[in-house]
Amino acid sequence: MLPTSRFVKNAVRALLFVCIYIQWGPVFAQTPAPPAGPVSAETMLVNLAQQMPNLMRLVTSIAYVLGMYFIFHGMIKLKHFGESRTMMSQEHSLMGPIVFLTVGAMLLYFPTTVQVGLSTFWTNPSPYSYVSQQDQWSQFLNNCYLVIQLVGAIAFIRGLVIMSHLGSRGQPGTFSKGLAHIIGGIFCINIYQTVQVILVTLGVSTWPG
Repeated sequence: MLPTSRFVKNAVRALLFVCIYIQWGPVFAQTPAPPAGPVSAETMLVNLAQQMPNLMRLVTSIAYVLGMYFIFHGMIKLKHFGESRTMMSQEHSLMGPIVFLTVGAMLLYFPTTVQVGLSTFWTNPSPYSYVSQQDQWSQFLNNCYLVIQLVGAIAFIRGLVIMSHLGSRGQPGTFSKGLAHIIGGIFCINIYQTVQVILVTLGVSTWPG
């Protein structure tokens, strides 16, 4: 492994550690209050939903760090491609650097990338339109939706990381697997309207106008 590549990987690990510490340091520093009663699945879900903003910020920070890593890695591969062209070598391809740079840019602009993905499937995407509901059952569904949104964001990032493999190994099924993660992540992020589409398709309810 080249020293430059090793330095970039060590820098990415350090940035990931800093992001995790910044996001979760204040949480661990607080003294947890003793539970008022027996812990149930609903209580755990409510507590997890309360931590969703911090978790989403952590996932977004990880996306930024991964984006910087892929951009640096793509620039290194682009440099190697230029050197191989100078030496008339055919061992390197331009596809690798382009894929890494593209995936890195999409991760570095993660919120914008997600918004573009949402706009591809919905004219007016509204991932948080269910927040205004206040009854107990709706609040329970809201907490479930928040957890699903976090899973969707992670799946979206995972899909982009899988797509980056097209520039190096190019294993069969890599593109379809990455695309499935990206589309599934978009549906999970906009879970409210996804559920509405399913209900309208099945004739259970009408589209809210």
